[in-house]
Formats: sequence, structure tokens, C-alpha cells
Amino acid sequence: MLGQGCCRAVLARGPCAEVTRCSCGHIHLAVGPVTLRLEEDVLRALGHTLVEAIHQLELPPTHEAEAREPAEAAAHGAPTGGWKQ
Repeated sequence: MLGQGCCRAVLARGPCAEVTRCSCGHIHLAVGPVTLRLEEDVLRALGHTLVEAIHQLELPPTHEAEAREPAEAAAHGAPTGGWKQ
């Protein structure tokens, strides 16, 4: 719900997502029926993460298993770089 006096400007729109900036400074990422309100630095970090995921999808299968090792280590309690909510 928009606050009184708030308006949104579309930053980007695609077939499955839309990114808008509210006049009060929030960034809204809408994917289907879900909208996330993000800080600008979190949106940038999310973008980098998505680009890396796409890059990993384009690698031959032998590299995919190597890329999964850090995620598997995290699942077993190994420390990771973490992420910001």
C-alpha cells in the first residue's frame, strides 16, 4: 500500500518482473503476485547473485558440481559470507 503522497516510478519491466522506486526511497521488486521492498544496496546485491546463478547455469555440468560445494558446506554448518535481509 502506498503512503500518502508516495508515487512509484518504473525502473525496469519485463515479462515476469517489475522494479519500481517509490518517492519515499524504497525499491519494490514485483515477481508475479509477490512484491519485495528492498534497500538499493540489497537490490544491487540480489542482481549480482542472479547474474552469478545464470552464469553457473551456462557452465558445463562438471563445473556445476564444483559450484554447489560451498552451498553444501553451508548446509553442514560451515561458515559462509552470509547475506543481508
